[in-house]
Amino acid sequence: MNRFCFGTKAQTLERLRPLLQTARIPAAVSFSVTQWADERERCIARIREALGPVRLAVRSSALAEDGGTSSFAGAFESRLLVDGSCDDAVAAAVDSVAASMTGHPLDEVLVQPMVEGVKVSGVIMTYDISHGAPYYVLNYDDESGRTDGVTGGTGLSKALLVYRKADLAHLQSPRVVRFLALARELEALCGSSALDIEFGLDAQDQLFLFQVRRIATAGEWHPVTERRVARQLVLMGDYLNSAVRPVPGLLGARTALAIMPDWNPAEILGITPRPLAVSLYRTLITRSVWREARAVLGYRQLPPVELMHVLNNRPYIDVRASFNSFLPAGLPDEIGGRLVDAWLDRLGEFPELHDKVEFEIAQTAYDFTFERDWQSRYGDRLPAADLPPFVESARALTRRMLDRSSTGSLELACRAAEELDRAAPLPDTTGDARACLLASAMALDECRRLGTFPFAVAARHAFVAEALLRSAVRRGALDADRVGLFKRSVITVTGEMLQHYQAVCEGRMAIADFFAHYGHLRPGTYDITSLRYDEREDFFAGGALPQDPARCEFEPTEKEIAALDELMAESGLSSEGGEHLLAYARRAIAAREGIKFSFTKRLSDVLSALVRWGEIQGLSRDDLSFLRWDDIERTVWEPLTDDADRALFALVDEGRRRMRDAYAFRLSHIVREERDVYVATLHRSAANFIGGGRVVAPVAVLDAHATAGSDLFGRIVCIQNADPGFDWIFTRGILGLITQFGGANSHMAIRCAELGLPAAIGCGEQLFGRVARAGVVELDADGHVLRPAGAIQ
Repeated sequence: MNRFCFGTKAQTLERLRPLLQTARIPAAVSFSVTQWADERERCIARIREALGPVRLAVRSSALAEDGGTSSFAGAFESRLLVDGSCDDAVAAAVDSVAASMTGHPLDEVLVQPMVEGVKVSGVIMTYDISHGAPYYVLNYDDESGRTDGVTGGTGLSKALLVYRKADLAHLQSPRVVRFLALARELEALCGSSALDIEFGLDAQDQLFLFQVRRIATAGEWHPVTERRVARQLVLMGDYLNSAVRPVPGLLGARTALAIMPDWNPAEILGITPRPLAVSLYRTLITRSVWREARAVLGYRQLPPVELMHVLNNRPYIDVRASFNSFLPAGLPDEIGGRLVDAWLDRLGEFPELHDKVEFEIAQTAYDFTFERDWQSRYGDRLPAADLPPFVESARALTRRMLDRSSTGSLELACRAAEELDRAAPLPDTTGDARACLLASAMALDECRRLGTFPFAVAARHAFVAEALLRSAVRRGALDADRVGLFKRSVITVTGEMLQHYQAVCEGRMAIADFFAHYGHLRPGTYDITSLRYDEREDFFAGGALPQDPARCEFEPTEKEIAALDELMAESGLSSEGGEHLLAYARRAIAAREGIKFSFTKRLSDVLSALVRWGEIQGLSRDDLSFLRWDDIERTVWEPLTDDADRALFALVDEGRRRMRDAYAFRLSHIVREERDVYVATLHRSAANFIGGGRVVAPVAVLDAHATAGSDLFGRIVCIQNADPGFDWIFTRGILGLITQFGGANSHMAIRCAELGLPAAIGCGEQLFGRVARAGVVELDADGHVLRPAGAIQ
């Protein structure tokens, strides 16, 4: 077979037309801009004769496009839906496209009939464009009916990554199999495996090829990436096959691993966090605290299982373990097992709910619509006889949690955190590496006992309070707007910080006093490379532009109290009625945020101590981030057998190499079986709309290293994942907040509800990417709308 020769867009398609079997290439007329300038009437006649009076697509076919080292993708204009029966319309479209190109006399204009009735349009990259990882990356739009739904960013595209050597039996969609067959045929015809392909499928199931070009960045890819990823996929598949099997002491026949349920590491740590952050999170929460705290509250006592799996530096929650920890203690195993399996089935059916499992999948406490929700979700899946025992055990657990006495679990948690607040600061260990680590290890243990453990207790109380308030709305006892008003009346750490920030800027409070209380906060609570507030010289740059807390007094009406009293009595949860419920919710919400503030202070101090330890060893913050806490702590009781810089830098280098490999590796955000290792769907989620109102404003995209002096006034802030360290953004007069990850009861959801700030929390990878690139965005929290402003009609 002769070697295929790429040309301009038009030339490449013309050369492929007689060869391609899996798709059609629409008829075409092309001519150079010089021909157009000299022979306009003749060019229009050619279009009319070859294509007829149909709607046309007029596109660029410049010499600078589609080259082996540069693509200029999207750089030049295209005109779609041009009226082919009107010569003036055709001429105007050609003029516009020709003028948008480079001016080279051999640049071409490509004219084709519009493919009508498109039901799917998309793009296939035959390799991951960033790293050259061996995946077919398929983005497709099957909703907008446009041929440019993906390339033009006008459709909410779906995304799929398929390992290049995957067995096609792993694919569940016959049309995806067709799309990949087109890609593989083009690879064979073109003699190139690095291709960028645009295609469409019409209502008659005819597949069309619109464009194919080489991926210009292919020459920059590391040559061993493909081999490494292939090897890692096999290992991940073997691990997953083992992880999903039954586990002694856990109910449920199988599991799923996901990045957002329960302790949602994607929101707290990010998708691919560095080793130190992950290991600290495991030490403080996911190794044991998560299950120990729930057992104290009256949930099922679990064996010593890990909540978090780390797959090639990507943290995942074991959903079966999580769901077991939401079962009330004393519930018969046979009922609990059926519940866990039913919850996992529902998650599989509705994966977009993976950041809402406590409200939309698992019933983790008794509320005012408990029986109704059970019937609507599981009435046709579970025996009716399972409901009464579940109701009684969930009611007993919830009644116990509503205890607001001094011996109740919520008050005990608050007192433990107060003890942590009174703990002595870490000693000054400058110059003594071992003493520095000893102090850090003891402080972390203290942080776990008096910080993350009581926080886990309070966080569960806050979830229960939220579930009760939501069910009261569903029963008509409260209005959703009134619940929002109630939440804004709760005084939390953020509201106080905003007031104190304003006081500093107005000279009513000393900067040192502000930092003494809030200086430990850092964007990326577990990220040692992120500077604390008191380490940022620009923290007060620009003066005060605080977000108005919009706090007000909330007094329930007599009608609301009567309705809540009736629900509390009917449910058998408490004889104290609606006033008790509201007081409990207020205390739980405030306690959750307050205890988080306390334990993050201790953790931040530990990170600062580790920075000092690193300086002694010759390690930077960045170096330290690639070490695991276990490796650092080991040097306390196991002396290094080589020079510190040699031994530790070897571990740092290994951590860096593993992270490079991890960035090229792709996994679904929910994995249930070996198939999900080879076929990865990107995160699509239903956003949690918080606050109220509608804003249209420019976006500002931030990460953990954004400076506090950033100009955010009048902007909608986009953050992939946010924690308490990002509270400084509320001092900058922002108009809204969008996050890729986050749940309805996450830290930022609580903050925005308190401030009455419109927000879309946890909108998913695809939508977040679109709005982050959009420039201007419409965010309507009341209407549940989030879209680029260009889409506003």
